[in-house]
Amino acid sequence: MALSFSVIETTMTPLWDFGWFDLTQFKVDGPAAERRDCYHVLAEFLRDPISQRSFCDPGQWGESIQRHGPFLCDRLVVEWFRPITCHQLKEQIRAALDDPEFTVPPNIEQREPVEGWAAAARARGDDVFVLDAPDQAEAKVDWDFVWSVYREFASLSPDREELAIGVIGYD
Repeated sequence: MALSFSVIETTMTPLWDFGWFDLTQFKVDGPAAERRDCYHVLAEFLRDPISQRSFCDPGQWGESIQRHGPFLCDRLVVEWFRPITCHQLKEQIRAALDDPEFTVPPNIEQREPVEGWAAAARARGDDVFVLDAPDQAEAKVDWDFVWSVYREFASLSPDREELAIGVIGYD
């Protein structure tokens, strides 16, 4: 039996002038044995049409756009989700938000949802991943003119009943 996913909640918080943090939490349905392995859950998520979303146009999840961020869905590889620690998640979020190329970093109010999500993942004991595609990934759509920042993270609750996808973007 395949796993199924449903959106619990989606929030988008502005960052910078054209930047944002998009956080979506999904309920993962299916037998506990199917949810045991994080990579299996992520692979099932990527196979499910619900994983389709461009993030540039904050449309609904699963709108059959054949893309997940800057990647073609049929070529996105689950192994590109690399496991990281919650401490590394916090560091990567701070690196993205404090990038010296931005003359004005996000203010404290804008940062709070991003950093709060990282703290909640740590407190709950989530397994955390960063989408770390190779530079010349064949799945990547040539949209570098659209995104100057695209950082995607995933977290899975310890019981694998919830998946969160967090994206920091600037377009």
